[in-house]
Amino acid sequence: MNRHRTGRGALAVILAGLVVVAGGAAIAGGFARHHHTIQSSTDSAAHIYLREKLPAGRGARTMGKAILFVHGATYPGTSFDLPVPGYNWTDYVAERGYAAYYLDVRGYGLSTRPPAMAAPAANNPPFMRAADAIRDISDAVQFIRERAGVERVALVGWSWGTVTAGMYTAAHNDMVHKLVLYAPVYAVDRPQLLRRFKLADPNDAGRFNPAIGAYRTITAAAARGRWEAQIVPEDKDLWREDRVFRTWFAEIQATDPLGAAANPAYVRAPNGVLVDVFEIFSNRPVYDAKAITVPTLIIRGADDPTATDDDARGLLARLGAADKSYRILPDGSHFISLEREGARIFDAVQEFLDR
Repeated sequence: MNRHRTGRGALAVILAGLVVVAGGAAIAGGFARHHHTIQSSTDSAAHIYLREKLPAGRGARTMGKAILFVHGATYPGTSFDLPVPGYNWTDYVAERGYAAYYLDVRGYGLSTRPPAMAAPAANNPPFMRAADAIRDISDAVQFIRERAGVERVALVGWSWGTVTAGMYTAAHNDMVHKLVLYAPVYAVDRPQLLRRFKLADPNDAGRFNPAIGAYRTITAAAARGRWEAQIVPEDKDLWREDRVFRTWFAEIQATDPLGAAANPAYVRAPNGVLVDVFEIFSNRPVYDAKAITVPTLIIRGADDPTATDDDARGLLARLGAADKSYRILPDGSHFISLEREGARIFDAVQEFLDR
């Protein structure tokens, strides 16, 4: 299936300051990319990075609708603004009338990384759980509401981003227009994953492993290996273009200069998510899906081994929304939005948003 043709963008740059700062617009392919930093409402020493995409020549207030993409456990929001024609989700929604945004939660991407991330990981405990991340989502939503002049913002969460977006929505239905849970994890027994990732205390399987430190590092080779293990055909190019992987990881690597200077280079990700994952894969949800009342779409690739069908169906059953649906897309992994069949998820989500 052919991908939608959209414009290329430029690599992100770090913007200084602890107040809202609007960066100059970079225009490519008919779209303007704006960079913003937002003062964290919970940490005076931290800022939150927010990227905005609009059709060139348009202001956010002329769009009438706004959408916020929320990243997952390991990689920052650059995945939604990939500068490869046909794979740029923010361009796709901007072209269809939305002021498009993604944020980097603190500790990820271009948002403030705490001092613990410059020290050896073992020196500090895991940080940035979902309950912490929703404070950043709240700050981002408030900024978007004011900048775009909208009462409610549509949310798209991916992977752990479904946990944070879902948790935020459960507490703030009045701020959310519609909710998309892409590749969700919610509550299911996955003891094999807990063992594989050594998330449980070796002396007490019901307790999180106290040896896990503040953050983890991921090399390009590790990222490629994880993704390709999920692609069913032996020829990985049948599902994913290699240029997509190379560009995607280069964009991520550019947000972590400290990791980029290492040999081999790596990117850092906070480990608070692993505490959440331990709970989720022990069949203990970390938020109450019943409290979500806005229209909600659950969507995942059929071959996703992380966000499983049984977990998705359990989440669907628990959602409090009267308007709720579940779609499974064929020939796709946990990363389907970046694969050859990813145009299907762009179209399916847009159909849900526009109806």
